[in-house]
Amino acid sequence: MAKKKQTKKTNTDGKIEFYTEELKKSKNINEDTIKIITFAVVLLIVIALLVGLFYFNGKYVTKDKYQDPTTTTTNEAVYDNTLTTVKTMFDIKDSIYYVLAYDESDIDGKYIYNNALSFSNEKINLYKLDLTNAMNKQFYNKDKDTVVKSANNTNFKSTTLVVFKKGKVSEVLTDKEKIVELLNKEDK
Repeated sequence: MAKKKQTKKTNTDGKIEFYTEELKKSKNINEDTIKIITFAVVLLIVIALLVGLFYFNGKYVTKDKYQDPTTTTTNEAVYDNTLTTVKTMFDIKDSIYYVLAYDESDIDGKYIYNNALSFSNEKINLYKLDLTNAMNKQFYNKDKDTVVKSANNTNFKSTTLVVFKKGKVSEVLTDKEKIVELLNKEDK
């Protein structure tokens, strides 16, 4: 608390005396002031930590706001238009095309697939059908024979090359040597 100080003043005539009181500041700080100062310091520390956390998150975690403008990140989707599924292989509009149904985990399938990668023909397109793909797994059964008649009546036992002419199945090859021979013969 502040202390009061009284001083006696007299007029120059010496007749009037009056007293003045001055408040002196106490050097002791009371409890309320200490609590307010402590709260302000803690609040400033918390705000500084939050600002630091947001900066760290933007700089290192999301890298969006503070990213170097010379660095560009692209998430461009790559679409391979030679991939097909069992449901869509009957809908292709080419007059003559091949569909290679393969299982890359199978030794013969991998061999035929690698040969098919070098296939190029201006008149005949080669489409690839991955039998291990989730959309094609239901048509891949090693215990049943290979049947290719329609989108609903199809089964592949092993790697197979299906030749389509005018939208209809023309030939179905399951022999590894015949598939490689046909792909190499048509390769021009």
